Amino acid sequence: MPFSGDLVHAAFLNWVRTSAPDIAEWLHQGNKRRLVTCSSLQFPLPITRMREAEKNNTHLPLQPEKIYTVRITLLLDELFPLLYEALMGFDMSNQAARRQPFMQLGKQSLLLQEAVVTDEASQWCGTTSLQELVEEIQSLPSGHVHPLTLEFASLTTFNRSNQRNKIYGSHYAMLPLPIYIFPMLANRWCEFAPPEYAHIIQRDQIEQYILDDGMIIYDYALQSHRVTFTNHPQRGFVGTCTYHLYQSSDPVTPEAPLTVRQQILLLARFAFYSGIGYKTAMGMGQTRVLEGGKRA
Repeated sequence: MPFSGDLVHAAFLNWVRTSAPDIAEWLHQGNKRRLVTCSSLQFPLPITRMREAEKNNTHLPLQPEKIYTVRITLLLDELFPLLYEALMGFDMSNQAARRQPFMQLGKQSLLLQEAVVTDEASQWCGTTSLQELVEEIQSLPSGHVHPLTLEFASLTTFNRSNQRNKIYGSHYAMLPLPIYIFPMLANRWCEFAPPEYAHIIQRDQIEQYILDDGMIIYDYALQSHRVTFTNHPQRGFVGTCTYHLYQSSDPVTPEAPLTVRQQILLLARFAFYSGIGYKTAMGMGQTRVLEGGKRA
């Protein structure tokens, strides 16, 4: 199938269970699976061809001579050395290892070619720390309006329900409204950030700024989209959206080192690793900040 986010997620966890069972057990505790995101299997095809195949659920055969990629992000630095050691321990020069697939997606077996941490060409790789993210945001120029462009590269949606009145049930939101994105990212930040960084993000302050129209949609190139998981279809959207963030009057203090606008810009860059919205562990919500058509 053209979209395989759920299969990649299951295959990755299965590999972790085999190669590093202690990590697998730890990831199963609570909501720690959110600390890892997996993309769908990426084909060496133009994006328009892939989108069409996903939307129509058109079978795409795998060719042995081709290289296919999977993007995996880790939100805890403690995970990186453990998984690095497990990857390095998967020795493809070993004859027994060559007989075992690195990843099994349905009936398809894939071998490991290489693990890439930095790749300027794709602009989908990278490493950073919370401190580096904060310092990057603090170095951005100030001004009355700051533009922010987000690219939603894979199917994105938000599982929404009316908290005051649930008689109509939940629905999947089809637009990247700021109120859907940034309070959710604030929650995700606080789920994993250590105490010295968790307080930097103030969800209530962000919500009020958005409700006061401090952040608006300025331009967009979005389209509705759909993919098919193993057992159900899923609707959402893909494309780009540009927001304008107006300068706020909130003071910067040692206890609150970032303005509300800076907090949102920080979360936008954090989304490169965390994803945005629903089922980010299974290929959805792959997002990045764009400046001049390139990743910021």
